Amino acid sequence: MRSLTPVSAALLLVAAVLPVSIAATNVALALLTAALIARAGRGGASRTFSTWRREPAVLGLILYCFAGLVATGFGLDPARSLHDNAKDFHKLWALLLFLAACAEEPAAEAWTALAAGFGAIVLVGIGQTALAWLHHEPGFPLPRPHAFVHPVAYGEQLTLCLLGGVCAFLRPGEPLRHPSARRLGGALMALTVALLVFNQTRSSVFALAAGGAAICALDPAARRRGAWMGLILFAIAAAWEILPTGDRRSLFGLLTDFNPRNSQNARYVLWSVAWRMFRDHPLTGVGPAHYGTLFTTYFQGTLDNESGWSSAHNLFLHQLAERGLIGAAGLAAALGTLLAGAWRAARREAGARALWAVSAFAAFLVMNLTEAAFQNEQVTTLMLFLWAWGTTSLENRGKILQ
Repeated sequence: MRSLTPVSAALLLVAAVLPVSIAATNVALALLTAALIARAGRGGASRTFSTWRREPAVLGLILYCFAGLVATGFGLDPARSLHDNAKDFHKLWALLLFLAACAEEPAAEAWTALAAGFGAIVLVGIGQTALAWLHHEPGFPLPRPHAFVHPVAYGEQLTLCLLGGVCAFLRPGEPLRHPSARRLGGALMALTVALLVFNQTRSSVFALAAGGAAICALDPAARRRGAWMGLILFAIAAAWEILPTGDRRSLFGLLTDFNPRNSQNARYVLWSVAWRMFRDHPLTGVGPAHYGTLFTTYFQGTLDNESGWSSAHNLFLHQLAERGLIGAAGLAAALGTLLAGAWRAARREAGARALWAVSAFAAFLVMNLTEAAFQNEQVTTLMLFLWAWGTTSLENRGKILQ
């Protein structure tokens, strides 16, 4: 067995804690930074800089950060917006670290570490669900499992986990070499599906459909099983209708009730407010972190028993409102280069991790239609790890290191 280096050990630590805690993730990222700096001092700097220069997604994220600074300078309160800009540079920092670490350690295997992290939050979610059922009172909504994050972010994590399991079983050469690994992987997937039913994040169903479509587009075996994947998604959605969770989280109810003041349709109002802000400030927006500042100016009343909202629950409209056309161009540069990189890698590679990267990113884009997942650091850092690990897999890394 190949011994761990400081860089590979820190990389695997990041993979293990990413699904669990953003605080622990930041500590692991700091350790990875230190390990990479120490490696650079021993002659690895040129390889790292070469990796960054050759990756278009790095430039895409730099443009995104720059556009955010421009919007900050012309926004309502630049001092407040600067705090929000820190999240932009956190994304860039994470991507640079992951690309450098994967180039330095091309044989690092993160499957077990990721499975451990996902397994931890799945077990916590199962415990929360069991306790919720034990203490549930008829007539009241059933609390949603959430592990250590918001229930919506938890649903997004579960979606990424399930897509990884699908990719691992479709291309089992890397992660599922042994029967015991296949049994554990199957159990983790079954528990994840059950938790998605109880978690009831609507965007997760649509995100899974997008990720599944990406898998089917790239994998002939998946296309033969596409009907089963669709049936599973329909079963998850249908199960929501009979759980004691209240009408707010009904999926099919969205198709029959378009009253914008209904709690489950509050997003229609949030999107309308974002669009009106953009029309009033089309070039640079109102400034990062100021959607919530101006929300009550554009809408008086309550939505889902709340009078103030800080998110438009749609990344693209939210950033149009806060960053205008300049910010939208930066966002398009970041997401476009990431999507293109994942697609190219999956077309070239036969491994499960490249397929996971592109399917997860397709799902991530759909998540951002009803949430601002790109602005959630825990979900986005996890996404960037899967992307870097998948797009710089062994075959691609060989080209980088030449």
